[in-house]
Amino acid sequence: MTSNSSLGRLISEEAFYKTVVVLLAGMPVLEFITEIIGKFNEEIIPSFFQPQMLSLFGIVGTLLTVLYLTDSMIKRKRLRIADIFYFTLVLFMVISAVFSLNPGVYSAGYVFYCENPLHFLAYYWLFFAGSVIDKRPYRRNILFICMAVALFESIFAFLQTFDIEISYSLYYHAARTAYGLTQNSNFYGGMCILLLACVSGLFIFADVFVKSRLKEYLLAAAAGFLFYTMIGSRARLAWVGFFAFVVFYVISLIIMYRKDKNKSVLKPAIKRSLILLGVFAFVFLIAFFFTDYITEVTTRSYWEVANGDADKMGSDRIYNWRMGLAQVPGHWLTGVGLDNYRYVFVSDPGYREGMYLQDKAHNEYLHTMVTQGIPALVNYLALLIYTGAGAVKSIWTELSKERRAVTWILLGMFITYCAQAFFNSSITYVVIYFWPVIGLIIPRKDTGILKFRIDDLYL
Repeated sequence: MTSNSSLGRLISEEAFYKTVVVLLAGMPVLEFITEIIGKFNEEIIPSFFQPQMLSLFGIVGTLLTVLYLTDSMIKRKRLRIADIFYFTLVLFMVISAVFSLNPGVYSAGYVFYCENPLHFLAYYWLFFAGSVIDKRPYRRNILFICMAVALFESIFAFLQTFDIEISYSLYYHAARTAYGLTQNSNFYGGMCILLLACVSGLFIFADVFVKSRLKEYLLAAAAGFLFYTMIGSRARLAWVGFFAFVVFYVISLIIMYRKDKNKSVLKPAIKRSLILLGVFAFVFLIAFFFTDYITEVTTRSYWEVANGDADKMGSDRIYNWRMGLAQVPGHWLTGVGLDNYRYVFVSDPGYREGMYLQDKAHNEYLHTMVTQGIPALVNYLALLIYTGAGAVKSIWTELSKERRAVTWILLGMFITYCAQAFFNSSITYVVIYFWPVIGLIIPRKDTGILKFRIDDLYL
């Protein structure tokens, strides 16, 4: 085997696909093993190996990406829009880390909560890998991997609603509250709604992916089960994602039904969407009458409003956001530092030890703006807008039933996550399931203006 053929296999679409699958499927399995080991070794706590695993993939993934791009330059391939976004994401991350007001420290050094540069490299590699993976079987299989992860996580989440745990929650945890293997009920709520959008999409377009009624019914049951554990997380941000998911499918199915000349093609999807809403309504009623999940969330929200203190709304999120926004004018270019949100509290003249502070903005867009600067936020929003718009166009024009269904499901996951991100934090264990979604649905075209030639580097 020649060196060229070896390199070709190393940076092939198949190699990127398999590496992504190993990370997505391997992370929850690793956490499960970790919690089992922790039962016998007190030094091994939940999430012990997660940061190391993701850092390793950040290094390996970046090397694969560099080799892929170098090979593209040698072969004089045009830059893709996805390539440019990969460069800008890495650039703004590096600038923010270099000019940090607290260099080398991320989320105050709390290793199981922070996002360091290697983690960001893993995110951006997942995005890049997704932009490379274009074969229909690979894209379809990634959806099934996400479904498998969802069901694996939901088993533990369901047991936790009865206070049955493998180990213990590393972060704050209320009684009878689902957190899966994420160590935080809010984190699980954000992950669950993202993966619920995947499973629900597979059911809505079941005629594309499964060949028996039994499997269709199992997909509907799986979606209902996930929905129950989402409710059990007590995470209000998950409801934001859920409503965005429902609105997306209602609007998109209506528009596509009116646009499609052969309306019979979409009738099964609309029928299953109505069935799915019925499943959700049934599960909601069970939770309402037999648990305190609905009443507790409603009561908590009511008293935050009735209290009259705006800063307390959203579990102190308004105060958290206000403190972060106050730092933007003075640090608009590079931010206060990569994952250095705590700085906005400890740098305040009125801050005293023991006062309220947070390491995350609990709003991913605000967190990016405060920690990395306005240019970084604009770049990230441009990526999201370009990706979302491109996916809509792809669904509108795609002739292949399977490719359209896959993109439709991925877009549903994309919009669901983006909605809940207004109230959630970017957490390594959760966001790894979002970045490949961006890559998988970003338009696959070059810039039309640049063309690499390796000789140009030496001129």
